[in-house]
Parts: sequence; C-alpha cells; structure tokens
Amino acid sequence: MILRPAETADLPRLAPMWRAAWLDGHAGHVPAELMDARGPEHFAVHAATYADSTIVATGDDGRFLGMIILARAAGEVVQLAVERAARGQGVGGALLRSAEERFAGEHEEAWLAVVPGNARARRFYEFHGWRNTGAMTYAAPTSAGGTVPVPVLRYAKALSALAVR
Repeated sequence: MILRPAETADLPRLAPMWRAAWLDGHAGHVPAELMDARGPEHFAVHAATYADSTIVATGDDGRFLGMIILARAAGEVVQLAVERAARGQGVGGALLRSAEERFAGEHEEAWLAVVPGNARARRFYEFHGWRNTGAMTYAAPTSAGGTVPVPVLRYAKALSALAVR
C-alpha cells in the first residue's frame, strides 16, 4: 500500500469513492436535509476543495483503496473513506496513523465527528485509541454554501506520545 498526497488527476475517482463511503456510514443517521444536499456534485466540489489536504491510499497496482481529508489548522480529520472491497485490510488504520503523525507537534490532540448511529466507525476509532469526548452539533457543509446542523459525537486522541517519536 502506498500513501501519498492527492493530485488533481485523482479527483474524478476520489469523489465517487468518498460519496459511497459517506452514504455507507451516514444513510439513516443524519437529517434528510443533509442527505438531499449531498448528491454526487457535492462530493465532486468538495473533493476539489480539499485536494491539498487529502492523503490517498493506493495499492501497488495504483488502484484507489481509501482517502483521508485533514483540516490541519484545526487538527480535525474531516473524512476517512475506504473502498468497500478494501475494508478490514488495514487501509483505514494506515490513513488514520498518517493523519495522527501529521498533526503531532502541531496539536495536543486530533479530533473528528462521528454520527452516533455509525457503530462501525465508532468501533474503528475506539480500536485505534480515539475516545468519545461527548455530544456536539456539527455544521455539515452543503454544496449550496450553507450548513446543516447534525448531532454527532466528538472523538479525540491525544498526540503527545506521537510528538516525541
């Protein structure tokens, strides 16, 4: 597996992968208004917006396995997406470690938001040492430039141990 920064040429393949993974984790767990606002065009626009802060995982054959989007200034993991066929093979863990290493030295902790109904994601983050720090409302962006308030759980991980490596 190869982890590398996303390139502009990756965008046509990243947006559909992101959308499929987002639907897997969010369908039935977020307001209908957000589901309606998150069509294919949303992911195409936002994949381009986040291109400079996206890390992709590819197989040795160049096949896309997953991606992680970071908000470096905030220490936030914006999105982690892994292709269905690549799940359970260490792709998500490798991408998450990559994010943690990038945040170490810049932030005391990294954080991300998880919808309460996404039990698979919650188990994954807890397995990787992230802890649920409580409920909050996340302003989820839409393609129209607005936001939809979404009840989420804030997960965080202390990065101090990573900074001394």
